[in-house]
Amino acid sequence: MNDLKVTPASRSYTGDLLMLALAAVVFMVIEARKHGIRFVWLYVVGGFATAIGFTFPLFLIARELRMGASDAPRLRPIDVALLAIVALVIAGHVIWVGVG
Repeated sequence: MNDLKVTPASRSYTGDLLMLALAAVVFMVIEARKHGIRFVWLYVVGGFATAIGFTFPLFLIARELRMGASDAPRLRPIDVALLAIVALVIAGHVIWVGVG
């Protein structure tokens, strides 16, 4: 746990992740109540026990299944290109952190 506050960068990164987790939890609870998704608090507890990056996508899958079929999103080519760039940057960061 002390590793999370060793340097200013690690403290900032930890703060960012915790704020993102807070936003995800608020979103999950509100959307679960709105769409009648059961056991939302298991997703939350599971997120803090494993990783919110693991349980949040599981919740989103449950949400999509509950919402049913709808129109597919209409992404513009610039959206696809920018999403691909963001995904590559994040994947590179994950690999860089994992190696070092």
